[in-house]
Amino acid sequence: MRNGTVLHQKKTVTDIKILEDRAKVLTDDGSIFESKIVIGSDGIHSTVAKSTELDISKINPAVSIFEEIQLDSNILDSYFGKKRLTHIYMKFQGINGYGWIFPKKKHLNLGICAFSLNEKDSNKKINLREMYDKYLKILNESKVIPDHLAHDNIKIGQFPLYPLVKTFTDRVILCGDAAGFINPFSGEGIYYAMSSGEIAAKLVDKALNSGRADEGFLSKYEKMWKKDFGRDIKQYYLVGKKQGRRTHKLVDLIKKDEIFADIVFGILLGDKSIYEYRWKLRKRFIYATLKNFFSKGSN
Repeated sequence: MRNGTVLHQKKTVTDIKILEDRAKVLTDDGSIFESKIVIGSDGIHSTVAKSTELDISKINPAVSIFEEIQLDSNILDSYFGKKRLTHIYMKFQGINGYGWIFPKKKHLNLGICAFSLNEKDSNKKINLREMYDKYLKILNESKVIPDHLAHDNIKIGQFPLYPLVKTFTDRVILCGDAAGFINPFSGEGIYYAMSSGEIAAKLVDKALNSGRADEGFLSKYEKMWKKDFGRDIKQYYLVGKKQGRRTHKLVDLIKKDEIFADIVFGILLGDKSIYEYRWKLRKRFIYATLKNFFSKGSN
């Protein structure tokens, strides 16, 4: 226990009961915890959200399959250089998603994700594990990765593509994946999880000091996260919606225009805010498109 915090491990929350003067948290071993406010940061299939009737029906999560493999730094140097160059494969084998290779200091993170497991214009389901095996085979044949890797720690995960319509209610606030906070392009959500947690903590402090934990007071949370990072998430969604069917064109422009590529990858890697760079991105996209059009016309 430190600063009034008690960590309870090996307990799974099964239900939340919101009463007039407190919240009750029920766990799988029969324990009951009571508090003035509950902060739900329990992932994409949040029990806190479900128990308090916050709508998660429209999450429609993306599905990913991935692994992290420990490698000697010299091997990583030989394949990805000292700068550890990242590889992104848009719409691998036609899926609505992408494949990635993220080389780290002494690890290699590999994976693919699909925003939908239905094939385009078809009710046929994509087998993501079979797709991942094809992905590894192509990477090996192309000598992009070492061919001796042991793929014995493959995992499957899900991540949301857009925030919940409502991320608060009486005595409850949702953070991170539970609220649907994520960069839908890269699947990165750590920044949003930490930021939403900090915002929630500050508001809860004010709520406890004022004796207010009702929905009206906690609605300030949504205004605060939208001001902090909500505009970025909205821009990601809008850009993805417009460019989703024109991915190959976007990749083609990235390959041919270094400035446009720098802006795009800066945004994808979190170095640049898509909201703050939205006009530069649009202007450079138009410029790169016209430049590409006229260069083709002159050939």
